[in-house]
Amino acid sequence: MILKKIPLKIFLDILTDAWNTGADYIDIIGVADEIQDNIAIAVRDEYMNTNPEEEDEYEVEKELNKDKKKDITDEDLNQLI
Repeated sequence: MILKKIPLKIFLDILTDAWNTGADYIDIIGVADEIQDNIAIAVRDEYMNTNPEEEDEYEVEKELNKDKKKDITDEDLNQLI
């Protein structure tokens, strides 16, 4: 299945936010439609990083991105779908 014209900035912001909150994996859900393709991500509890040693590696990156972090709005998600 090919999902067309997914806005990269919003998609990457959502992926970055998932990564920064500890997600190591995601599920991508997509549905092709004649009018507009829809895409969403899901992060299961078992996809979250629970190893404190690995967490330390990303702590500096999290701190650097803390000021850049913005809340994902319904409008952002609607633009993805």
